[in-house]
Amino acid sequence: MKKKVLFVLLCILMASISGCGRDSLKFGTSGAGGVYGEIAMSLADKIQKDTDDMKFDVRVTAGSAANVRLLSQKYLDIAIAQADIIDNAYYGTGTFRKSYRDYAALTGLYTEACQIVVGAESDIKTVDDLEGKKISIGEAESGTEQNATQILETYGLNKSFVNEVNLNYSDACEKLKSGEIDAFFCTLAPGSAVIKDLASEYDIRLIELSDTAMQSLVETYGFYTEYTIPKGTYPNQNEDVNTIGVTAVLLANERLDKEQVKTIIEVLFRNQDEINAAVSADLKLDPETVAKGISIPFHEGALEYYKESGIDIP
Repeated sequence: MKKKVLFVLLCILMASISGCGRDSLKFGTSGAGGVYGEIAMSLADKIQKDTDDMKFDVRVTAGSAANVRLLSQKYLDIAIAQADIIDNAYYGTGTFRKSYRDYAALTGLYTEACQIVVGAESDIKTVDDLEGKKISIGEAESGTEQNATQILETYGLNKSFVNEVNLNYSDACEKLKSGEIDAFFCTLAPGSAVIKDLASEYDIRLIELSDTAMQSLVETYGFYTEYTIPKGTYPNQNEDVNTIGVTAVLLANERLDKEQVKTIIEVLFRNQDEINAAVSADLKLDPETVAKGISIPFHEGALEYYKESGIDIP
């Protein structure tokens, strides 16, 4: 409840200052119900309180794939995206037919877990049971969409075996409650507010991945790690749930001034505890995790900050 109230207050605050000038830095997040927006608003608020010349315009986007394209096309200055999507976009692999660059990494933020949500009374017990069901695979151009597609394909479930729809997390929650969909995928920090809120008013259950599927996904794609969502993460979740995870990464356009980048990282690290209290993710900002899962170059300002802080970037 505390985080939910703080998030609402941040939304009100950002509504009053977002877009307050043509020189505002455009910060790309994700669709409704995502954690990226929480982090962007909290970080922007801290920076704007600490500096006189940095203002932010927090923009809702479709998510990771959209963010790297918009950064490359200079519509965004800062954004958050999944490490797997960033690599695909930067090197023109996976679902990207060409490379999208002109952006660089600032830091890894936290691990996002690939989660499959169903109603507690659903007859869906395994991923195989999704065959013939109507499921949301996340918004188009989101990291969730790619993760869901790869998980389903690992189980031999392509579009001809499941009825896929593209919904943001908030809409997916509503349609699961109303019975309009049977399940939905979400790649989010475990314990995210949007899923906790759903579980507080509608009994849910998470579907775990088999050991074989997790091993195949980790070996095939390289950016996944095996991940366990601890029991008790959500109301009435009485068992651990095994799945895969991927790092969420803070990015900036390469043209962004290096001093501004250093300020962003410094404020983020210094206010880690306060930002954690305001968002439904568990940020992990330390020398061991800043470069975890990141395969693209770091921004010049980020490298300078880490060098001055005695942090080695591989």
